[in-house]
Amino acid sequence: MKRITIGALLLIFIGTAANAQDFKKVRNAMLLAQVGAGGDQKLEEAKTELDKALADPKAQSNPEAYLLKTEVYGTIAANNTLKAKYPNADVEGYEALKKYLEMDPTEAKLKEDKYLGVNSIYSSLFSAGVKDYNAKNWDSAYAKFKVVAELGDLFTTRKWSTSAFDTTSYLYAGVTAQNSKKNDEAAKYYGKIAERKVVGADYEGIYDFLVKHYLNTNNQAEFTKYLALAKEAYPKNTLWNDLAFANTTDNSAVEDVVKKFETDDAAKSMTASNYLDYGDYFINNKKIKDLEPAKRSEFTNKAFYSFSKAAELDTANGIASYNAGVAAYTMFEDASEARMKIKGTTADIKAKQGQADKVADAAADKSIQALEKAFATLSSKAARSNIERNCLSKSTDLLYNLYEYKKNRSRGANPKDYDKYDVKSKYYDGLHGKFAK
Repeated sequence: MKRITIGALLLIFIGTAANAQDFKKVRNAMLLAQVGAGGDQKLEEAKTELDKALADPKAQSNPEAYLLKTEVYGTIAANNTLKAKYPNADVEGYEALKKYLEMDPTEAKLKEDKYLGVNSIYSSLFSAGVKDYNAKNWDSAYAKFKVVAELGDLFTTRKWSTSAFDTTSYLYAGVTAQNSKKNDEAAKYYGKIAERKVVGADYEGIYDFLVKHYLNTNNQAEFTKYLALAKEAYPKNTLWNDLAFANTTDNSAVEDVVKKFETDDAAKSMTASNYLDYGDYFINNKKIKDLEPAKRSEFTNKAFYSFSKAAELDTANGIASYNAGVAAYTMFEDASEARMKIKGTTADIKAKQGQADKVADAAADKSIQALEKAFATLSSKAARSNIERNCLSKSTDLLYNLYEYKKNRSRGANPKDYDKYDVKSKYYDGLHGKFAK
């Protein structure tokens, strides 16, 4: 038994000595490559010796093997000629670095070797990622920046750098993940930036993405978290309140939203922006859109009221008046269609027709009042946004239709009104297309 034990120890010793000899060849070749004696040839010789050494299973349990791979492959990654021959040297070098640190958490030998190859791996991957980014090869760019971000974390957590956080690599990783349509991955990288409260004009879109992403995925905890960070970082951005409103309404029954609206309206606690949000909800909410026309008209009327209140509170907001006019125009169209369906000549039918005409007339008057207010506000502006230009252009067309309706309703019944409405319809007809560009 003793002989077997001694023999085993001897074999292990011989194996370790062999690895040491192999590693010495690698280090010698690396040294010669660095001092310029042989250059690329010596560097490739170091790789060859290292690859042979790593083929021995015994070497795979030695942390120095992975350290040397980090150094050799990292140095190759910084060499344009050899990098072309070994394009994955940077990634393989990084994997070796992770393995080394797993086996030697103290990183003693890495420190002794002055972190040789580590910076080269980072720079190589970063440069390759930027190249793919500029070429819009999003998947390939993301694959590289994902590794760069991981390596950046090693730099910061192990104090290899004075930086507390590698913002740039996380930003690139997030953008390329988003462009690759990997939104969950993008949120992970953007989230780390937001959590560190990085701000500036260039970063506002990150907070916007995060809040909308978690709204759309209905992740309430993360939505609440990043909404609070967004409000803190960019307090003047009114979008945050809109998204908070959307989150509340998307996850509430219509009846509960109506109840809250009526309570807040009665308390006069709402702003113009709040009324705009409710107006949009009453018009565009899917649950409401799916209702029967008669029931849906109740919400169209609430939308008209909401937009009108917004215009009342913010008199310079021509779009609010336009939205009120469009809501009323929808009611007008619905009422006109309902009137056309009432056929017959009996007294009872004529009474119903007269009542339907009154409903359509009232909706037309509401629409005209709101749209003319929108027209006056928007046409007086010297500079208009694209949305304002579009609303102004469409308001002239809708007003033409409404005055044509009013004209035809007064035909043969009230000549003065007919002439008045005829002038109006011709005026707005003459403005068709004028504000479109």
